[in-house]
Amino acid sequence: MRQTILISILLGLVPGAVNAQNIDFMHDGLQREYRLHLPENLPESAPLVLALHGYSGSNNDMISNFGWTELADERGFAVACPNGTRDQWNNRFWDVDYAFHGQFDIDDDGFLTALALHLQEVHGLDPDRTFVTGFSNGAEMCFQLACRESETFKGFGPVIGMMLDSLFTNCNPDVIRPIISMNGTADSVTLYNGDMNNSGGWGAYRSIPETMSFWADLLQTPFVNSQVLSDIDPSDGSTVRLDKYLGPNPPSLWYYLVIGGGHDWPGQSGNMDINATIQVWDFFDAIVTEDPPPAADFNQDGKVNALDLAFLLGVWGPSNAQGDINGDGATNGLDLTELLAAWTG
Repeated sequence: MRQTILISILLGLVPGAVNAQNIDFMHDGLQREYRLHLPENLPESAPLVLALHGYSGSNNDMISNFGWTELADERGFAVACPNGTRDQWNNRFWDVDYAFHGQFDIDDDGFLTALALHLQEVHGLDPDRTFVTGFSNGAEMCFQLACRESETFKGFGPVIGMMLDSLFTNCNPDVIRPIISMNGTADSVTLYNGDMNNSGGWGAYRSIPETMSFWADLLQTPFVNSQVLSDIDPSDGSTVRLDKYLGPNPPSLWYYLVIGGGHDWPGQSGNMDINATIQVWDFFDAIVTEDPPPAADFNQDGKVNALDLAFLLGVWGPSNAQGDINGDGATNGLDLTELLAAWTG
């Protein structure tokens, strides 16, 4: 037993050596495991990305087939791929309270948070650049972490996931963090229009547009910049629209709507116009966790000017918080005073 632990520790300290190895990690009385890729010549205080597999998947698939290790080598970050536990059908899963998992109470929130903190400490990775992404069930775990563990993770990348209604109605993040999300309109597993009647058996969940609206409101991102991306591969039967939700503060929401897309990780299967791995990393890499722009810079153009004044006046009202700069829940003369004090022209 001691020899096994020692080997695991030594593998965890050698860049590149752990890519093919599962490393054990004890949490909440359970022996969990993860795979870790540390590029050679990894810079000090490098970023960390946790990438979560889907239901019935595994970390082997996530670390080997989604391009994470190649991109980590190219861009200089560490990537960890943990495993979920097994359910009654021996399928690996993340405990997001699916309807058929009522008998389980797995502390995946605590496991993933503890793992991130452990990797930061052991490998000198940057706590201010620690992110999490995932596919399907892994995406739903990302939403759960965004609601519950936002002090540890500085950005979230759910790809082809949803929010169960139990989470949707009980989501109170300690810190609001940026989110990049993707969904397909023709997904037969995660239904674009939601499934509040639980016809699919996963549990009741809202539509994807309602979910994005929820996060846009929470992130206070009233501006939406939409663009249809180039149809690079017409043979894939789908196109992509990117909606960028922007607001007065750095946290933002980028949403890739794959029109005609199914239950796929873009760039790996299904839509080939974008590469979800690259898009998610580029979004994470641009996140700034300090020195936010002035709250009065509503459109995030680096200036406080007539455009911001026009927005504030357009949402003026005692019950409208979209232009609320001073945090009193209303858009009023106090906010106007702060905007004028921050004016740059």
